[in-house]
Amino acid sequence: MTDPAQPWRSWARLVRLRVRLIWPEVVLIEVCVLVAALCRGIDYLGPPAGGTATLSVVERTMPLDAWAAMFIVGGTLGLVGLVGDRWPLTSFGHAVLAAAYAGFAVGAFCEVLGRSPVEGWRTPTDWLLVFAVVHWGYADAALDVWRERRRSG
Repeated sequence: MTDPAQPWRSWARLVRLRVRLIWPEVVLIEVCVLVAALCRGIDYLGPPAGGTATLSVVERTMPLDAWAAMFIVGGTLGLVGLVGDRWPLTSFGHAVLAAAYAGFAVGAFCEVLGRSPVEGWRTPTDWLLVFAVVHWGYADAALDVWRERRRSG
């Protein structure tokens, strides 16, 4: 019987990982997604050349400086925690980024569904199924490392 606290375990029996990732690859992917978030944050520091009309509905909900801060803080905390072996920082940075990308995805889906015909769903799908999920996975993994280290002393 599957533990109710871990419902994904039943899916794990159906899906088998076909690729074996080891430490260097996993860390490289993590560094890349954190640097990508930093780049997005830095990009938000400068006003868009075409004005705010080029921004998505979600991006217009807050000042660009707020978006910049969210992505820069999330990316920086993630990298500092990773390099400094401070797993709660890494987890928090990834959690901030997962929330930001999930928010982008929800807002973009709402915008797409308001169009006729419905089109442009690729971007919100990417934000949700790639960026939000990857950052959530790394946030969870960092917490696991932190808990394990606290238990082992």
